[in-house]
Amino acid sequence: MTNRGALRRVLGPGTLALLFANSIIGAGIFALPGLAAAALGTATAFAYAICGLLVALIFLCFAEAGSRVHESGGAYAYVQAAFGPFAGFIAANLMWFGLGACVDAALADVLVRTLATLAPVLSQPTPRALALVALFAFMAGVNIVGVTIGARLVVVLTVLKLLPLLLLIVVGLPHIDLTHVIPASLPSASTLGSGVLLLMFAFIGGESSLSASGELRAPSRTVPLGLAMGVATVLGVYFGLQLVAEGVLGAELPQQTTTPLAAAAAQLMGPWGRSLLLGAVSLSIFGTISGDLLVSPRCLHAAATDGLLPAALAKVHPRFQTPYVAILVFAAIACALAVLGAFKSLAILGTSSVLLVDVGVCLAVLRLRQRRVQTTDAPFVIPGGPLVPILGATVCVWVLTNLSREELLGLSALVFFSGGLYLRVQRARQFKAARAARSS
Repeated sequence: MTNRGALRRVLGPGTLALLFANSIIGAGIFALPGLAAAALGTATAFAYAICGLLVALIFLCFAEAGSRVHESGGAYAYVQAAFGPFAGFIAANLMWFGLGACVDAALADVLVRTLATLAPVLSQPTPRALALVALFAFMAGVNIVGVTIGARLVVVLTVLKLLPLLLLIVVGLPHIDLTHVIPASLPSASTLGSGVLLLMFAFIGGESSLSASGELRAPSRTVPLGLAMGVATVLGVYFGLQLVAEGVLGAELPQQTTTPLAAAAAQLMGPWGRSLLLGAVSLSIFGTISGDLLVSPRCLHAAATDGLLPAALAKVHPRFQTPYVAILVFAAIACALAVLGAFKSLAILGTSSVLLVDVGVCLAVLRLRQRRVQTTDAPFVIPGGPLVPILGATVCVWVLTNLSREELLGLSALVFFSGGLYLRVQRARQFKAARAARSS
């Protein structure tokens, strides 16, 4: 496998856990409690338990794959090592464009719209576009200067956006009315399934944190430990927020589908609490985009290093040792998509892309075991043989079958485009090699 050792291995399990939590805990958490209550009533705890189990299955597969394959690219590297460059190339495009650029663009659009409530000038096309350019230029510059600086920025932003959420949990727990959270009856299977589907979408995004695998210290240890810490953090925060929102707002919660946490904070802490949570929305979005600018360009860099994308994308800065061309290109594409808008379409493509990537990684674990792919370090091995990877893939396929026709069409278009692009690149390489052979 291609050596990508030019990148510095400086990130530990704590940083990976925060990258993971930052990638998942975005703007959606601020609306999730109300949406979950509207779908499930007081039975949300059951859906969280099932969702936590399903998410654990998927990221156990990521943990084993990441302990066996240490190159940058995350899911791309795992799928490529298991099934070859064609499947890996499709996974790379799903990750960097679908989950990365499209979701970042959608979040940046939300961020500027939120700031426009404070500065109405940002609602005008030119100031809005300039604000988006400045946002992506700043974050690209930070990540080019060095992975350590970029990671520190993400860590700081993640901690800052978690603090208001943790404060709400701590302040709210003593004021919970248990009659609001104890379900009178179990939901039907179909209702529970719909609720789990809703929560599953809220957990996507952590996959991108492993795109910086080439810069993790001792990946065989860091990946499983960092993912375990990240999953535990996300589940704890999500469940705590749901408990407080339900226990404080009660029957009012299902009507609070836009800013339920801000409503709970206002009831517990007054107007300043509401302002704190609304401010946390902008900070949360900024932190999520910043974290993705750190990890997603590594997919471009990894694919280019393997000869599947233009060689310029594989360049590493001689001083900062970061994939600076890939960072600039990724930021430019995400910025262009954000300027164009179309939040709903961008979000749909991002959420459906990651589900297909998860299927590939779950199945890749079985193939990597069969091929005995590992480094000199002993890999993390999921107990239970093939059970967890098969269950993880099955869960992802089940969620995909619940997507709308629009989501499936968008995903299919990206997959077919990626496959066609790969074949064209391969033909160009073969033509170049044949011409070189004739000239010699």
